[in-house]
Amino acid sequence: MVVWSGRRIAAFVKQPPEIKINPNGIDMKASEVWLILPDAVSVLKGSLRETVPAKRRIEPDPEGFYNLVQGTYEVRAANQITIPPGAVARFYPRSSFNRLGMINSNTAVGDSGYVGFVTKTVHIPIRLFKIHKDEFWFQLTMEDCEQSDVLYSGHWQGEKPK
Repeated sequence: MVVWSGRRIAAFVKQPPEIKINPNGIDMKASEVWLILPDAVSVLKGSLRETVPAKRRIEPDPEGFYNLVQGTYEVRAANQITIPPGAVARFYPRSSFNRLGMINSNTAVGDSGYVGFVTKTVHIPIRLFKIHKDEFWFQLTMEDCEQSDVLYSGHWQGEKPK
């Protein structure tokens, strides 16, 4: 396994908005935050992917803060990424969020050939988590992998902000 440098990864991340280049990855901001209602039912069957009632979009307050009350949220990265052949990507939460009370879903793996805007699921177990819209939410890493004859062409290929 060879983890790529942040500078190398940055070449596969569309800007703007700005990213933060780290030694072994990059940080990205969020473009959308959606509350998954506590009484929701989600269905996954083949190409059917839905949540009823629908997720509710959360907007920043006048000071620029997302005010996340206890609950579960889907968060979309602000930058489109492309995972080249011969690479695999991993998407992590920033460790500062963990230290301040946010629970993040495990990392997601991005297959070679994926193009789109990744999402993370986060859970807020505390009364309120205030995150400014200009904070970096995601850490993206890439590493070498055996090149496959097949590239990602699944359901989420080319996904865009809602």
